[in-house]
Amino acid sequence: MANQFLGLSLFIMLLSFFIILNAISSFETTKTQPVLNSLSMAFSNKDAVEDIMPGKMLAETAEMQSGSTLDRIEAVFKSQITAAETRQNRLGTTMYVHMPFEDFKRGIMKSIVIPDLSDVRSAAVPMDLLPMLVSLMETSRDTAYTMDMILNIEENPAVLWAKDPEGFSALNKSISAIAAKLEEAGLPKYQVTAGLKQGKTGFIDIIFRRYVPFSPLDAQNAIPEQPSRQEEAAP
Repeated sequence: MANQFLGLSLFIMLLSFFIILNAISSFETTKTQPVLNSLSMAFSNKDAVEDIMPGKMLAETAEMQSGSTLDRIEAVFKSQITAAETRQNRLGTTMYVHMPFEDFKRGIMKSIVIPDLSDVRSAAVPMDLLPMLVSLMETSRDTAYTMDMILNIEENPAVLWAKDPEGFSALNKSISAIAAKLEEAGLPKYQVTAGLKQGKTGFIDIIFRRYVPFSPLDAQNAIPEQPSRQEEAAP
């Protein structure tokens, strides 16, 4: 008899626990709405409720529908600069863009220019490369991409610096001005780098890759441990 009362007491306690848990619990509309839409389409003739997902979930869904961040950046370059050549690696984690430097500079430096609508003849459609590029790269620090801009010059940068410091400085300022423009538009400094290399004159290479924060611990672990003097002296 005592065992029956004990079992009944445990059952009532367990039932009370689930009743309280159900009373204080809540649900997320963004997660339940797809299920309700599926049931509505399967068991009734009603149209599915429009699924409007806010915040991060909306961004993730939009990314799945329109491709990855690199795919969208590639589409921006192809639509804004027709001479741009793009290539992604097999895993889709790195993208290389090769284009004339003047076209890229014009697209960045002359973006967000409001035309004079009073004069129809002088009105021109402004390029939207800068705001579109910054908006695509403005993601969280965990999923950010870096943009390495490398201007191709005729000579080796070290040789040019020794031969013509003023010419080297002028070329370096031209690529640095674009980096400053990107930072001014809202792109963090850790996502933009600029430099020079010997290559096809008048062209720029841009490398987009996933941002990896620097960790002193990882760098220390990457350095091989030096053998002690006793180990070096051992035969």
